[in-house]
This record gives sequence, structure tokens and C-alpha cells, in this order.
Amino acid sequence: MNPRQIRRLATTLILAIGLVCVSACGGSSSSGPRSGSGSNSGGGSEIENDDLLETGLQGQVPIADQLSGRAAQGYRKGLRLVGENTILDRGANFSMAWLDDCAYITTTSPGQIFGPASSPYIDPQFSALNGMAVIDASDPENPELVDILQSPAMIAPHESIQANQARRIIVATRGGGTAFDVYEAIDCRKPVLKASVNIGLGITLPPLPDLPGGIGSIDQGLAFMGHAMCITDDGFTAYATSSAQSNAVIDLTDLEEPKLIQLYSPASHDCGLNPEGTRLYQANFGFVSLGLGLPNGPAVGQNGLLILDVSGFQDRTTPPSPFLFGTQPPEIGFVGWSNLLDGEAPTAGSHTARWFKNGGRTYVYSSDEWPTAGVCPWAHSRIIDITDEANPVRVSDIILDVNKLENCPQTEIDVANYSAHYVGFDDVNNATTLFMSYYTGGLRVWDIHDPANPFEIAYWHPAPNPNTPTVLLSEGFGSSADRWDAVATYIRYRPETGHIWIAGYSAGFQILEFTPSAGPTAPKPTGL
Repeated sequence: MNPRQIRRLATTLILAIGLVCVSACGGSSSSGPRSGSGSNSGGGSEIENDDLLETGLQGQVPIADQLSGRAAQGYRKGLRLVGENTILDRGANFSMAWLDDCAYITTTSPGQIFGPASSPYIDPQFSALNGMAVIDASDPENPELVDILQSPAMIAPHESIQANQARRIIVATRGGGTAFDVYEAIDCRKPVLKASVNIGLGITLPPLPDLPGGIGSIDQGLAFMGHAMCITDDGFTAYATSSAQSNAVIDLTDLEEPKLIQLYSPASHDCGLNPEGTRLYQANFGFVSLGLGLPNGPAVGQNGLLILDVSGFQDRTTPPSPFLFGTQPPEIGFVGWSNLLDGEAPTAGSHTARWFKNGGRTYVYSSDEWPTAGVCPWAHSRIIDITDEANPVRVSDIILDVNKLENCPQTEIDVANYSAHYVGFDDVNNATTLFMSYYTGGLRVWDIHDPANPFEIAYWHPAPNPNTPTVLLSEGFGSSADRWDAVATYIRYRPETGHIWIAGYSAGFQILEFTPSAGPTAPKPTGL
């Protein structure tokens, strides 16, 4: 047998053993479709012909469905497909940003890639499919792949790609490295690389000869290791995060010569900003083996949301540090939690922090993450009221059935990843609808008219792309080729059309819209 056949046989055996366990242990999927789930679900209306409902727990892709082929059809409620582009069946589609009618979709780090984009090379430049896919979505029913751009950071930016409409720029850091790229996209279809620099300290070597295994060039961060990023609304300052080392503050005034203002600790997994660019919301990742929020390298502190006053960076009254490292910006408030006491696995850590307003109050959407199979109960999300910045208060938790401890006997055997990840809003200035990516759990859409009592109105599991072959490293992370797909990206909602943009790990770029079964509270297109 060839390697792919061997992998497929091994996976089938694992799933078959799990199915036996389902029967033996008494944990089974429900026998028919269900329109709601758990105490936090509700809304919606009667089942539509377009719906293909989940057959098990809320968010689950049951092992029985994987073996029977049912899971290969995907699952959906209240949403339908408008158009898609599989991006040459490359797989590993992990992060997305956008300007105007264009989407920019990047592949994840080499250790997590599968399919053609994961050639067996240490350096992803050896696959022409890796990098920033430029999608023209001006015809929503037929999105077009314009190009795949490669540059030192954009070739493997992990979660860091961000775009800014005000200055029409796209930025990213190299996952685990120090490269930082700036593109300008006056025409969104034609981004132009304006700068590629190295920030912080690391090991960056010139390209090596083409060797077996494709070692190519090496970019390994030390004081700073690229991971994720947020950018101010005015487009002049970027905050690059690295989870465990330090955060980097970057001046984008001159797009051809971006400058490091300073590094500082504690680092964060990811971050968000208020519209004025004066407040930074850090998702502090306090992972330790017991999940108690003990030190994580220089990043000391428990899992939680840290609110910092970054007005000195925004107005440039804080000068660049002559010693590379500077002090942490002034702390305004903090709310923390322990993953174990919060009903999550010991490995889970704070991941996402994004600002929004609702009913005159100010909130941050926060999610934890640990994105692999075998870590039940998986990380979930929460809404935090930050109207009083010095005293942020958690007002609700968003927990799918697959995130619950009591359901682990049913979910562990799925060889799937049900962790929370990223987010989108119908309108950040008055949000009533929350869009969340939950990896194998797909896209989840919740009504947040009352942030203290959110409920689910729609969901979408992309049908996996069978033309994208799997490799062992992808199992239990991003996709399983013909068994299930995952959604990991930020989500865009376009109010004028009511369209929703996502990217599936194997399915590629997809445009969705609501159907009547999402219920009366789903946002309606403005037509503007």
C-alpha cells in the first residue's frame, strides 16, 4: 500500500474501535436531527429544506457519521452556501483578512498543514500553494482566485494576517519567526509588497542550497516569535503577539520602513483594540500543566483578559525603546480564570479578545483555545462587560454541548477538535449577532441582543473537500479530508448583502447567507 492508503487504514481502524466504544460505553448520538441543543441554544424557527441538521450533540461530528459517510455532507441550520473557491484544493486554510470585495487567506504553520500545501519540507516556500491567496469575491456566486503571494512572513503567518481599510494595507508576521511583511492594496486584487523586515531577536539565516527535505531559509524567533496580531483602526500601529515571549509594538507610519517601537512582557496569545487605538485587550495565555494560571515563561499571569492603556504608543509620546525591551503599558483592568475551574482541559489558554458595543455598553468577546483532539473538555467562549474598564465582569459563557465535561465519553472518540477560536460581528458598534469559529464544531451563530443571555440561531459545518488529501499531522487539528472539515478563521459579515465570509481548512473560501430557519432575530441585509 502507498503511504496515503496506510494512513487511511490506520484512521479507519481508530474510528472503528471508537465506534465499538460508543456502543459499549452507552454513549451514542441521538437517532434523529435536532433543532436546538443545551441550555444556551434557542431561537431559530422551523426546519427548512436547506437545513441538514447535526445528528449528535451541539457542535459534534459523531464517529458514527464519520464512518457511515454522513459527516462528509456537512451539517447546517439557518445558513446556505452562496459561492465558494477551493483555492486549488490546497488545504491548510487557517487565517483570513479582507478589503473591499477581496479576501486574503493564508496557510498555517508547517507542523499543522496537510494536503498539497504541506509538502514534506521544513520551509513552506517549497510549495507554491502556501502563502496569501487573493480572492476576488465581487461576484459572490463565483469567487475567483487571483493569485497566491509568497513573502518571508506571509508564506507561513499562522494567525497573524490583518488588513486595515483606512490605509488599504495587509500585514503579517512569520509564525514562530521574526519576519514582518507589509502589503499595500490600492486595488484589492493586486496587493504590492512594500516592506519585509525582521523584528526582535532571532535566528535568521540566508537561504541554504536546495537540500533533501527542503530546509531552505530559517527564521526562528527568540525574544519575539510571531503568532497573531491586531492593528489600530487608523492603520498606523500594529501589535504582534507571541503567546509566551513578548509582544511587539510596530510603527506603520512609513509603509516602506516599519519600525519596532518596543517589545514588552507579558505576552498575549492574541489581542484587540478599541476604535481610538488607546486600549489594548490582551488574551493572556496562562498555560501550565495544572491549568492554574501560573507563569508561562516571561508571560506571568493566569488566563484572562488584560486591559492596557496604550495611548502613549498611539500618540507616539512613548518613544522607541533604545534597549529593544520596554516596560508594559499601564494596566487598567484584569479579569482572570482558571481553565480547570472553568470546565476546560488543563491545556486550554486565553486566545481571543475583540471589542464590541451593545445597547450603550462596551464588551469584549473572549475565547480560550487548545486546538487538538484528545483534550476534552475543549475550550469555550465568554462575553465580558468592560464598560467599567477597571472592573471588567464576565456576563456570560458560550458553551457548546461538545465543550461540556459530562459529554467527554461521547466526544473524545470522534478524533476531532472542538475548541473555540475566532469571531466576527454583524456590527461592532451595536452588535446583536455573534459569529464564532469552533474548528470541527464549524461556524456557530449566536443571538447577543442580550449579551447576558446569548443563544444559538444557526450553524455551518463545511462539507470536507475530498480532493484535498490528508496527512497524519492534520488529524485531530484542521481537517480529516473526507470525514470532517474545520473553520478556524475570523468571520466577516457584510451588512449590505447579508453575506458571511469564512474559510474552511479543506473546503477553502466560502460565502454564506441566512435562511428563514435562522429565525426572526438574524440580521437582514441593508441593501446599502
